[in-house]
Parts: sequence; structure tokens; C-alpha cells
Amino acid sequence: MSLQDKAIDIKGKKYVLVADRVIYFNEKCLDGAITTKLISAPTDERVVIKATVTPDCSVPQRKFTAYSQALWGDGYINKTSAIENCETSAVGRALGLMGIGVIDSIASKDEIDKAEIQSRMQTAPQAIQEIGKILEDKGITEPEAKQRIVRKLTDGQALNTSGIARLKKEIVLATSGTLQELAKESE
Repeated sequence: MSLQDKAIDIKGKKYVLVADRVIYFNEKCLDGAITTKLISAPTDERVVIKATVTPDCSVPQRKFTAYSQALWGDGYINKTSAIENCETSAVGRALGLMGIGVIDSIASKDEIDKAEIQSRMQTAPQAIQEIGKILEDKGITEPEAKQRIVRKLTDGQALNTSGIARLKKEIVLATSGTLQELAKESE
């Protein structure tokens, strides 16, 4: 079975999973190496990983380097595994730059998911403004505090229309004290 046969469909585009790309690399590049390096500090809010793919270690100048970033707590996986998720994305991108698994895009699944979330956020600016206004009416004025409340109430997940309506209702029904507690940074 070829690598393209393993491709899955994500939003109408063919995508080869990073796991399949790594297996292919290890089968085809017996003298190759994949290395990763944590660029950010392990305690930073934003994780940055550098991945380098060297197809033939006897030719070390021929290498493919990629970076990825992730925020701790941004989405379900990054609550506990931001470093691992970021590393997988960086490796997938580096292998993609080498041409392994590239069909429609070099983008990793993580990048595709992030772009979709950003797109959803941009299509709902009025709802976001309404949520911000409700929070201000309840005494929450700092943007970071508003973000923490929304992140905690949504469990970091992207929202569809019904989720936004549920979130607004939760905020309207919440007491100011409850919102103040949610606005506090986690210890």
C-alpha cells in the first residue's frame, strides 16, 4: 500500500497522518534521523518545538527543518499534552517539507484544526462582542479575565451557534462572584 493510499479526507483535502509519514521515513531512509528540540521553556504558556529531518546522516547538510507551536490548555489535547502535540506537528511539517505525505498541503492536522477554529471565531464576532458586553455588565472588564472565563466555561473547545447561545446563557445566569472565581488564573 502506498502512502497516498493511507491518506484520509479532512474537509475535502487528502491528508497523510504523521504516524504514517514517520513509518514511511523509517522504511525508506534507513540512514536518516528525525530530531526534535524544545525551543521554549517547559514552563512557558506557549510551547515551541523545532523538528529536523535528515534523510541521510552521511549528508548532514541536507536536512529539513520545521517548527510548531501550541498553547497549554488550548483545546482538549493541549490540556495535558501540548509538548507532545506540538512535537508531532513539527515532525509532520518537516517530513512534509521533505515531500513525505504531501498530497494537497504540507499543513499538519493540528494546523488544519487551528485554522478551522480561527475561522469559526471570525464568523461569530457579534456573538463574541455580546459575550464581552455581558461580562462587562457583571463587572469583568479585563480582556484576559474574559478569555479565562470563556475558556473555562467552554472547556477550551470551539463553539458552534448553539454552544455560543449556551455560553451566553451560563454567563447571564452566573453570579458576579462565580464569574470572579472563574476569572482567576489557575494555580
